[in-house]
Parts: sequence; structure tokens; C-alpha cells
Amino acid sequence: MPNSRKEFERNMHFLSEGFERDQVMINSANIKSIKGIENARLSPNRRANLHTVDEMARLMANTVANMVQQKI
Repeated sequence: MPNSRKEFERNMHFLSEGFERDQVMINSANIKSIKGIENARLSPNRRANLHTVDEMARLMANTVANMVQQKI
């Protein structure tokens, strides 16, 4: 669980990189997760817009960050 906004944004970037590299995949049955991630937006200064991030996107970002941490 992130302790600051900076850590949360880092987790969100891990999630987006995972999708770009095809390292993270979501089953199409998880429509709620997909919608939450699609609705998440970045501000013009590349910071996560916290008003657009729902609990499913946060959970997914934190899970991916934990998996990255365990690989190291």
C-alpha cells in the first residue's frame, strides 16, 4: 500500500507500463476492472488525476507494484 501520492503515481505508472509491454493482462470477464482502468486519466503535467481513479484501478496498480517489488 502506498504511503504517499508519489508512491501511488509510481504504482500507476508500473500498471501502464505493464499494459504497454503486454506483461499485464485482464480477463474480459472483469469488466469492472477494465472500466476503472480505462477511466483513469493523467493531468497535463503527467500526474495521476486522483478523481478519475477508482478502487479497482488502485487495487490493480498496487498489485502490479507488489509483483514488481518481489521480482527485484
